[in-house]
Parts: sequence; C-alpha cells; structure tokens
Amino acid sequence: MTSTTNAEDAPPAASASPATITGGLRYVLPFMLANAGMLAVFQGLQQIILPNQIAAIDDAGKVGAYGLLASIGALAAAFSNPLFGAISDRTRTRFGRRAPWLVLTAVVTLLLMALLSGANTLFLIGAAYVLVMISTGGYQAVISATVPDRVPEKRRGTISSLAATASTIGSVAAINVAAQLVGQPLLANVVIASILVVATALLVIIAPDPTAGRRDANEVREKQSITTFFSALKDHDFAWAFFARVAIMVGYFTVSTYQLYTLTDYIGVENLPGGNVTAATALLGTINLGCTGAASLLAGPLSDLIKRRKVFVVVASIGVGAGALVPVFMPTFTGMIIFSVVVGIFFGAYYAVDAAIMTLVLPKAENSARDLGLLNIGNTGPQIAGPFIAALVITLLGGYQALYIFCAVIAVISAFLILPIRKIR
Repeated sequence: MTSTTNAEDAPPAASASPATITGGLRYVLPFMLANAGMLAVFQGLQQIILPNQIAAIDDAGKVGAYGLLASIGALAAAFSNPLFGAISDRTRTRFGRRAPWLVLTAVVTLLLMALLSGANTLFLIGAAYVLVMISTGGYQAVISATVPDRVPEKRRGTISSLAATASTIGSVAAINVAAQLVGQPLLANVVIASILVVATALLVIIAPDPTAGRRDANEVREKQSITTFFSALKDHDFAWAFFARVAIMVGYFTVSTYQLYTLTDYIGVENLPGGNVTAATALLGTINLGCTGAASLLAGPLSDLIKRRKVFVVVASIGVGAGALVPVFMPTFTGMIIFSVVVGIFFGAYYAVDAAIMTLVLPKAENSARDLGLLNIGNTGPQIAGPFIAALVITLLGGYQALYIFCAVIAVISAFLILPIRKIR
C-alpha cells in the first residue's frame, strides 16, 4: 500500500520505530475510554432516553416523531463529522491539531446533554438533540484521526478492536444507566456525558498530541472547496469502502433504532419479562453489545496476524443478514435474544476490521481527519436514513417483519460492495 506523508503527518516515534504506537498505553487507554464515552452518548440517547422522552409527549405518534428527530440529528452529525475533521487537519496550535477540538466538543456535549434532559416539547427535544449530534459528530471525526496520527498500519486492526470493545462497554453502561435512571434524565445524561469529558482530559494531559507545536515550513495545504471537500470519493478504494459501510449501517440502524418499539408493538409488552419494556430493551442491548465486544476484541488482532481484512467483513456482513431473519421466523422475546447474540457477534467482527480498513484507504495523510469524517458519514448517514426508512417499511410494507427482512437483504449487499477494494487483502 502506498501512502502520502510529510514531516508533520508522521509522528517522530512512528518514523523511528514503525511498530510503535505514539504515546503507548498512555494514548491507548484514554483512547479506549474516549470511544466508550462517545458511544455511550450515542446509544444512551438513541436506545433509551430519546424514545422515552418522545413517547411521554406523543405516544400515538412516537414512531414517526422519533424517525424524524433521529434522522435530523444524524444529518447534523453527518455534516459536522467532515467539517470538524477538516478544521482539525488545518489547526496549528501549541497543543496540536486534535487536542483543542477534542476538549471543546466533549465539554459542549456535556452541557448540551444537560440541556436536553430538561426539554419538554418535541421542538425543544429536537433542537437539543441536533446540537448534541453536531458536537458528538465533530468529536467522532477528530478522535478517529488520532489513529492514523499515532498508530502504524500493522497495528490498526488491534487498535480498532480495542476501540470497538471499549465502545461496546460504553454502550452497555449507557443503556443500563439510562434504564435505571429513566425517571431522572438530568442525572442520567450527565453521568453518560461525563465519561467523554474525563477520557478527553486524560488523553490530552497524559498523552499529548504528537503534532503539538510542530509546523512544516514547506507544507502545501489543499485549498478547500465543495469539490475538494469530497474529493476522496473519487478514489476507487475509498469510495467502495464508503458505500459498503453505508449499506450495512443502513440495515443495522433500521432495526436497532426501533428496538424499543419492536418490543412494544411486535413482540408485545405482555410477552416481555415482567412486562417491563425498558428493562427488556436494556437486557437485549447488553446481550447484543456484549457479543459485539467479544467478537471485535478477537477479530481485529486476528486480521493483523493473518494480514487479511476483507474476508472478515464479507463473512460478518452475511452473518448480520442471517441474524436479522431470526425475529421474522421467531417473533418472540427468545427470538429477540437469539437475534441479539447472532447480530452482535457478526457485527462486532465487522465493526473492528472495517474500522481498520477505513484508516487504510485514506488517499492523503494531510486530510486524514476530513476524509475519516466523510467515512464516518457511513455511520451517521444511515442514522439519518435508517429511522425514516424504517418508519416507511413498518407503515407501508407490512410492519416489523418487513423491517427485519430489509435489514437482512441490505447487509448481504454490503458483503459484495467490499470486494472491489484493491489495496486491502
């Protein structure tokens, strides 16, 4: 694989020893915690907090309202991802390119989460949620860019696995905290967002940005315009990686964002343990994310060891599709548990290795955060379309069975989209 680098983009430790992660464990541990905090915000809001807030205000129209607000929020995150990434690529401070933006977006996210907890109308909930998605989407692009900044290519699978595992732990913690504190939204939101702030503080203090205070006198910066902003999509491998991610994430988010409503309207509250839908949602989320974390922890290092990436993603995509069919043929809570296990295992393997692939198809190192932000639209973009598509499928195509069939089909399509990538074996 050929990459473009300059004196500023290559950290000193990495150039001296290609197998060394710049900052070592002082970077890795806060990086993992940061990913846990970021996914805690996303999952805590989407799985428990937001649907409960909406249902409390408009139970009859909750499906459409949630689909609309979730889509608008994801659109905001999709916009902020490459924007904050591009800004951080061109930031030059004594603290480095990434650190200032990590701190700013983490603190703003905490404040906005507190504001969201007090919203009592759909408009206020939507406004606060959009702002949270903007700040967290910006954080996602910048924290992702620390990987190509600090981690050599041969270690990308391992670091992606650690990030995925940490994200799983953060998601499980957030879902359970939100479920336990559903009646105290301010406390729930502050606890969840505090993980992000603490992790960021640790990262910037004990593992300083390797670009801090450095400037290349001969640096030539690409002039930014609408055309150049999306120029990475002209790259063959980058484009296929992007669309493969979009496909599987559309399938995944069409079902995951409607998990709570699936239990109430498809499985039936009377068929849930104790008739408690919030507890049942948290249990399924914990099972799913636990399997995701275990699988991701194994898949990334194994892909590093055998020096193969695509086979993991192809098999995992097909596995997600197969798992999505379980609730179609077994519309029971037991079926939902099996679905959570199967999809969790295969999605975990996918998530870890795909994250490594994303860092390996970047066309230019000097635009790494911007282009990773574009690739992250493959995550946030489906969150825009997913709830809207899900609402249409549920309403027009026969309910929740059709929704899970749609997820299965689109996940299998994703497997074929990863095959044309040339740089990655």
